[in-house]
Amino acid sequence: MDLIVSYNWGQFSRARSEITRILNRFGDPDPWVKKTFVMGIAIVRSCLDNREIIKRCRSLWESEPQHSFEFAIKWVPADYWCATELTAMKYVIDNKIKARIEKNQTWGMQVHKRRWQQYHTIEITEFLAAGIDRKVDLNHPDRIVWVDIIGRETAISLLKPQDIFSICANTGGSI
Repeated sequence: MDLIVSYNWGQFSRARSEITRILNRFGDPDPWVKKTFVMGIAIVRSCLDNREIIKRCRSLWESEPQHSFEFAIKWVPADYWCATELTAMKYVIDNKIKARIEKNQTWGMQVHKRRWQQYHTIEITEFLAAGIDRKVDLNHPDRIVWVDIIGRETAISLLKPQDIFSICANTGGSI
């Protein structure tokens, strides 16, 4: 399953080695790590469940903070991919995400836009959020509709706050 991993600028080789080492340790013998054209962002494919990877990253960080993560600093599951077009993104949200937000749950949306200047982030958010008839909580949602626009491709996930692993306290979803 896919992950989007943020790494220190100019450190892709070291981040790729770190990601591979960590995923090997978790049981993936051959993870795929690809540098994107967006500085500091890699796409990772693993045979392991991406939510389980996040849990294990958090556990590893708690037990070995000084030996585990130095370059791969934020890990986010990527559940669905589509073209970076508003209608394609809306289709994924309406058909694969929306029904998974339960009636009693609150939700929020995070849009991370990189290398796509066609719309402002607020315009994207308003368009994609239209039609999700659940209570919104932007500060402490039960579920997060996470949209990662990376040029011509977009990853969309429905996450719980603990599904994001970050060693940086100011990036959201930190340990």
